[in-house]
Amino acid sequence: MKDHHNKHVSAVVDHPCVPLYFADAMHQVLSAKGWFTLSRPMLAGMTALCFRLSVHRQLHPDSATAYNWAAEHYVAADLIGIIASQGAGFNFSPTFPLYQRQAITAIRQSLEQGTGVVCWKDRFVVITRCDDERQLFYYRENTSAAELELPYDQFGRNESPYWYGQIYEGQIRKDIVQVIRESFIQAVYKAEVHDPMLPEAHYACGLKAYDAMLEALADKTYDTAGAYETLIFYAGLKQDTAAYAREACQYWPEVDGVAEHYAALTAVYNEITVTLNKKPVHAPAAPGSIDADSLLPLLREAKRIETAAIQSIRHLLREPIENRFHDIGLR
Repeated sequence: MKDHHNKHVSAVVDHPCVPLYFADAMHQVLSAKGWFTLSRPMLAGMTALCFRLSVHRQLHPDSATAYNWAAEHYVAADLIGIIASQGAGFNFSPTFPLYQRQAITAIRQSLEQGTGVVCWKDRFVVITRCDDERQLFYYRENTSAAELELPYDQFGRNESPYWYGQIYEGQIRKDIVQVIRESFIQAVYKAEVHDPMLPEAHYACGLKAYDAMLEALADKTYDTAGAYETLIFYAGLKQDTAAYAREACQYWPEVDGVAEHYAALTAVYNEITVTLNKKPVHAPAAPGSIDADSLLPLLREAKRIETAAIQSIRHLLREPIENRFHDIGLR
């Protein structure tokens, strides 16, 4: 664990790494298959993936990927009518070799049918093809990146202790307006409900994540590299959210007011990005390398705008939301 931490710090000094999020990989597979023909922000929004906000209370680098993958990714596929199966677990488990063999077989079968597979390789990547003779998978970190090799016997053996894969098996046509409406209901759920997989003592979710970020920055208890990665990552998500809300207006004009809130939110996150990039990011032991004092008012404004956005969604969809009583996420 210590070696991994030192390796991470070294990388941060040269160039802070921003995680590739699941919607990027999912869109890469589905668009290649012809099962999703709209833009990546539309996928990020219709699956509700861009509405997620969860952070470690000291803004550790895992904030961007700290959530219940199995649950959220299954719901993401289901929301847009994609039939999916998935597997996940810890690679230190005694049963991992059995799951690994089964996963390799399932991935090869999917690739034979011309469908890429999203998996975890210390970030979400897409397995694009395989070579049985050489016992290799080939994967890409994004559509423009070169293919990299992954030996079969190394599948799931990552620096992080997790393995994960999602396989897409088919498509059910859905009404786009109904999908958009449901995605905004899910946005309210993600803003107001804590992910039960994350201990509240260490993580904050939804709108409460802003309070955790503000506290960490004000008290200087944040991880510098993690704070940079977390805020840059969520700045990207807010851009997707704004683009999605804007495009969704073409199908459901009533969402125009919500789109205005997210456009304003993106403008604030653009200022956050500029502020972060004014100073170089050094190792986590140097909290002064981030201008926390300048970030605090920006995050307070972001919290105000995003709260207003959620309130406007609640008003727009008050009947279906109220009909779900205490479980907004129930579909």
